[in-house]
Amino acid sequence: MEKFVQVAGSDPNSPTLAAIVDHELRELTYRIEGDAEVMPITMADSDGFRIYRRSLSFLLVTAIHELFPQASVYVDHSLTFGGYFCEVKGCEPFTEEELARIDARMREIVQADEPILKERVPLNDAIALFQARGDEDKVRLQSRRRKDYLTLYQLRGFRDYFHGYMVPSTGYLNVFSCSGTRPASSSSSRAAARPCSSIRS
Repeated sequence: MEKFVQVAGSDPNSPTLAAIVDHELRELTYRIEGDAEVMPITMADSDGFRIYRRSLSFLLVTAIHELFPQASVYVDHSLTFGGYFCEVKGCEPFTEEELARIDARMREIVQADEPILKERVPLNDAIALFQARGDEDKVRLQSRRRKDYLTLYQLRGFRDYFHGYMVPSTGYLNVFSCSGTRPASSSSSRAAARPCSSIRS
């Protein structure tokens, strides 16, 4: 469907991120086999906004994994200005220089327009992946899953689970900022968390 959107044209200031195909929300990687009613979804739509922020979260997590493989990133909650509050555990607080490196790596990945791939894996394999990474929250969550498979997204070899759709490649994610904030309580700044990064779209 992405090629269809490219042929039809898209406003570069508000690109199409997904589409409603015959009344169903679909990713741009969805294959249209015949005649269909297609309505583009952009950042101006709530579904498009969520897809952009979710994809941006994956970009952030991937960049941190590449630069700081010992760190674990937890996307905690959304912020009123349109971003996400992310807690990072496993190493010392981010310095301003490290935050600048993360921002630069994110932009490097965007410039490369890396594909965001989607794959269905056996549930046990997915749980083993999360266990190896020390992501106990996802282990507990997926251990209660009734289906025997899980859909993972992959970016530059890094795989993770997200509930909801993504953009097809990182080239769509060219509007963001990355900043750090100190935890309110010093007791949580080291063992519990590093300075928390927020991303804004």
